[in-house]
Amino acid sequence: MNIHQPLPITENAASRARLGVQRWRPAVSHTVQAWLLTIVGICVATIAPALLSLEGVGMHESDMSGALFTGASALVSIFLSLVILRNLLRFPMLRTSTYVAVTFVCCFAAVATALKLAQMGFSTHQFFLSMVLMAGFFEGFLAAQRRWRPGRFVVVPGGQPPAGLPRMLSRPMRLTFLSTVPTSEIAYSGVVADLSAELGLEWERFLALSALRGIPVHHVKQFNEMMTGQVAMDHLWENTLGSSVPSLIYPQFKRALDLSIAVLLLPLIALIVGVCAILIKRETPGPVFYRQARVGYGGRAFTIYKLRTMTHVTAAAHGEPDYTLKEDPRITQVGRWLRRYRIDELPQIVNVLRGEMSWIGPRPEAISLAQWYERDVAFYIYRHIVKPGISGWAQVHQGNVAKVDAARRKLEYDFFYIKHFSFWLDVVIFVKTVRTILTGAGSR
Repeated sequence: MNIHQPLPITENAASRARLGVQRWRPAVSHTVQAWLLTIVGICVATIAPALLSLEGVGMHESDMSGALFTGASALVSIFLSLVILRNLLRFPMLRTSTYVAVTFVCCFAAVATALKLAQMGFSTHQFFLSMVLMAGFFEGFLAAQRRWRPGRFVVVPGGQPPAGLPRMLSRPMRLTFLSTVPTSEIAYSGVVADLSAELGLEWERFLALSALRGIPVHHVKQFNEMMTGQVAMDHLWENTLGSSVPSLIYPQFKRALDLSIAVLLLPLIALIVGVCAILIKRETPGPVFYRQARVGYGGRAFTIYKLRTMTHVTAAAHGEPDYTLKEDPRITQVGRWLRRYRIDELPQIVNVLRGEMSWIGPRPEAISLAQWYERDVAFYIYRHIVKPGISGWAQVHQGNVAKVDAARRKLEYDFFYIKHFSFWLDVVIFVKTVRTILTGAGSR
């Protein structure tokens, strides 16, 4: 991202060249261009493999009806992938290439599995080629867009400035701080302004004209939220959290999904926990499981279950902290390995079956820690509006924390999850959790 210093933008051609801007073009043209390129990619990904599979045309033998049916199945997979990507990529801090590849592979695999179960014949090589072509085209399109058409945002002076600029530096975008109202039509894809500040009539007119041209106008708090994946806690009402009560429908669906996944995984998790229990008992004396009272949904206390990762004497000693320190000497060798790959959390499947926890949600804190945070962190109690989870938005970005300042940042991540509580955000967290488990990031 190129961050320009405050410079006036005038009609002077030299100043426009210095700023690297061109005359404004309607934003809709970019949208139409993107749709046209996507349609071309879909056609290539479905027609080319079908032609290659026909006898006498390509290197495989197939009949016309089979090629058409496979092409139609690939088309369904592509549209399913695009719908999912449209929902996933609107969340901040996503590694686009990872999500594109995973989404296309999963959708094509799901459709192929459904066809196999229905005993409907299709060309496997044609289907696979369609997946590779479409995934490669879509990833190439996004890479080209990031390189040659980065987002260009102009920042209106006055009020609160955008936060988290160091984190934005890695993003494919340009941020220009204005000092005077632009008097010419310039190329920009978004405007950032503190809409709660007194901006003046000229700046308000500029914002109105930008909106009329179809250019998004972002309040600085929402822009910061979009860039950082956190919701600031200066004032609760400023982020509409008071009205962000989870719907009555998705929590019920999520509970059914949690229960179904728990029942399916129970035999495998029981086997893993059994092996870990033997390793824990062989290394140090004491119980296999660690139990602790945590604060859950609605502020109600419940008992959480984990595999013991500390020596039994020091883990239960009077005066020891309730949180884990960096390079904590109480952690055993087996426990360090269990913590790195989050295996010690597996017994919490019992809490999921009981309905005390979900697979995805804000991480429940020990009662003593929760009471500490409630005294020192504003709005902390609001995080209990949803069920706690084994993994969450804060965990995949921040890992385990203990200090109040870190807890405040963690709470901002939790507020983002509550505000955008949805199936798609849970899917994003699930994928990030798998990556976190494989890399061991954020463990203590």
